Amino acid sequence: MKAPAKINIFLKITGLRGNYHEICSRFIRYDALYDEISFVPGTFTNFTIEGMSAIKKEHNIIYKAYKELLAHTKSKRLGEFFYHNKVHIIKNIPMGAGLGGGSSDAATFLLMANKAVDLQLEPQELAKIGAQVGADVPFFIYGYKAANVSGIGEKIEEFMDDIPPLELKLLPLHCDTAQVYQHYRKNYLKFDPKLASKMAQMSSRQIFENFTPLIANDLYQSAIDLCPSLAKYRQNWYLSGSGSTIFRSENENSGNK
Repeated sequence: MKAPAKINIFLKITGLRGNYHEICSRFIRYDALYDEISFVPGTFTNFTIEGMSAIKKEHNIIYKAYKELLAHTKSKRLGEFFYHNKVHIIKNIPMGAGLGGGSSDAATFLLMANKAVDLQLEPQELAKIGAQVGADVPFFIYGYKAANVSGIGEKIEEFMDDIPPLELKLLPLHCDTAQVYQHYRKNYLKFDPKLASKMAQMSSRQIFENFTPLIANDLYQSAIDLCPSLAKYRQNWYLSGSGSTIFRSENENSGNK
């Protein structure tokens, strides 16, 4: 099953909730880039993930999603299923790229496990489970093409968007999400809820037409401070999430590189 990437057309910080940052953001599903997850039959002594050896299982978001699902359902069939099947993943979405690859993997795993073991959980229930392992997981559970996401990621409203064709640039940079947010909180913390609300009512096409990249994403300057090579893109390329992936409408003048 394909686990698609997401792009943040805009991202505004609207408040704080403990150590978390409340956001208002337009998420769009980007189907052209995706990881691939499958369940492969066999005999296994414990929960096995193949294809992500660089990450210890205990730190893998798919394993965390499995543990949350097991704790929520207390399903013996779920545990037994993964004695007879392993999780195989082909990673195409870069890590630390602001594309939600890990969250998409977790959501796709939850959807697949729900169906494979016939747990009969509704999307709302899966979204609550997913929120325990990653703030962006609920968006991927619902499968919307576009949505306004707020709170700390738990409020998701489908949005009938007008999305122009996008040009995506994957940079050889890793932006640590936690560090970017911490840097923002320390150096640039400010809220403009009226602007965030206005942007949430606009289509993605209108966002491109009316807002510069730095205004569209409150985290952009922090990402630049931590990854200075991003600076040369800030005039004409928008930043997804906390970076490092940049994008723009294909309607942009091809000379604006």
